[in-house]
This record gives sequence, C-alpha cells and structure tokens, in this order.
Amino acid sequence: MTPINPSGLWKKRLGDWVINPYVGCEHGCYHCYCPAMPGVKFNNDGHRQRDWGKYLLPKHGIVEALREQLRNFTPDKAKKTEWGDGWVLMSFLTDCYTPSEAKFKLTRQCLQLLLEAGHKVRLQTRSALVERDFDLLVAHKKQVLLGTSLPYLDDALARALEPRATAPTRRLKMLQKAFDRGLEVYVCVAPFMPFHDEVVMEEVLQSIEPLHPREIFCEVLNPKGDNIAMMREALAVKFPAEAERMTNYSPESWAKFTWQVLSIGLKKNNRFIPWPDTQRFWKTHLNSKQTKFLDAYLPSKSMREEALSA
Repeated sequence: MTPINPSGLWKKRLGDWVINPYVGCEHGCYHCYCPAMPGVKFNNDGHRQRDWGKYLLPKHGIVEALREQLRNFTPDKAKKTEWGDGWVLMSFLTDCYTPSEAKFKLTRQCLQLLLEAGHKVRLQTRSALVERDFDLLVAHKKQVLLGTSLPYLDDALARALEPRATAPTRRLKMLQKAFDRGLEVYVCVAPFMPFHDEVVMEEVLQSIEPLHPREIFCEVLNPKGDNIAMMREALAVKFPAEAERMTNYSPESWAKFTWQVLSIGLKKNNRFIPWPDTQRFWKTHLNSKQTKFLDAYLPSKSMREEALSA
C-alpha cells in the first residue's frame, strides 16, 4: 500500500498529492461522481454507483504504511507545480471525515503523521466531525487549509440530496469556528445546481465573506454515470419542480451552464476560481469565446505535456 499518491487535482489547483483513508463514503450524496471514477470502481468490491453511501472499506494498515513512506517522502521532495504547490489533499474519492472515522480514526492518525513530518495538508470535507481534530490543525495552522462544499444553504434540500452529510448551515458554522481559531479556510461552491440561479450564488458568497476564504472554487453539477437519475428520484417527493428541471440536463446544457455560472462568479468575488472540467469536454458545445474563457482557468497545453513527461 502506498498511502500518498500523485494527483491530477493540481490541474484544479487543489494539490499535487492525495491520500484517501477509505474506499467508499457513508454520506451518500446522490450528485457525487466519485463512485464513477476508476479509483473507486476498481477497488470497491463490485459495488454499483447506486450503492454509494451504503458501504465503506477502511484501508487498514494505512497508518503504518504512511509512517514508512514518510521516511523518504519529505516536504522538500514533494513535487510542486504552478498550481498544486505541493499540498497533500485529504481527500478526493472519499470524505476523510465519513461518520465511521469517529471510530476508526484513520484520518486523524494520518493527519498527525503528515503534519508532524512538515507537509502541507488541504482538508476537504462535508462533515463537522473535523472539529474533533482542531487541536492538531491549530497546532500546525501554517500547514493547513480547511475547506468544505457549500453549493447552497438550504438544509432541507441538502437532506434530500446529501442524506448523511452534515447540513450546509452547520458546515458554515464549522468554518466559522475554524476561522475563529486562526485556521485558513476555503470553500467549494460545488456542485452548483441547474435549478439554482445568481440569487443562490450571491447568498453563499455573502455568507462566507466574513471568513475571508483564501479561495472560492466553483464547479457546476457534472453528469457522470447514474448521478442525474439518482438525484431526480431523490428530489421527486419534496422537490418536484427541481426534479423536473433535471429532466433535460444533458452534456450540452452542462457545458453552457458551466460557462454561465463561472462567468457570474468571477464578477462577484476576486477570490473566485472557476473549476471547469479538466478534460475540456465542453468544447464541442460552446463557441470560441466561451471556450477561450474556460481554457484560461485550466493548465496550458505545455503544462499538461510537462506533467505527463514528469
């Protein structure tokens, strides 16, 4: 087992490395495209995308393996790209503070090893359980960035779409507590929903402004695998209008919505970072002006070639 692995997420300015203490996630967010990604599909004991949220495979032995890896993987050896800057991300294909982390404590143990070794760690979670580890984060505050996803502040909607994740208003309070203790924070306005508009965007941006987030990422809902069908089913009972808006959410509508939402966000906040799809699948659906706009927020061709040859 190699706990820390190179990550393509430097192309989204998140980090050059990633560590996932678990396979699977108990939050069961219907919009999540992680279960459709190879890193999950080929390591999940045959579970389907619709099983997401119903299984969790702890990586037993990861703490010992990380301790061994850190003997040679020192901060000065961490690859640094123009956008990644050497950060180790916890996590991408799972939520490192999935509920069972309260029992297993794999994230806490890995986090302590990383911070004590001097690595910079970017934490991404939809859970207030991270507050348990504020002692570690505050003790190493210059090495830490703590972020959460706040696509909207509607707790009832979140209960339908993110059934076992911490409610967004509670996540906002978690970030406030972190900020009050001197931790630097960031926010992902993701996934921004096709049934939401500029008013929802403004509400989120205003709510986080007092926290002076270092970065505000944004990605619109990305259709992958079964996630759109699963969301429509989850919304149908209490949010029928929103479910109906999802009916014709095609790759073309996703591409145009990406350009529309990201251009709005940039006008509203100078720390806003567009997070368009790194594969540039939207190119076939947008005009040259729109494509050029989105291209500006992704690595250049020369950077991609350099990364591939590294």
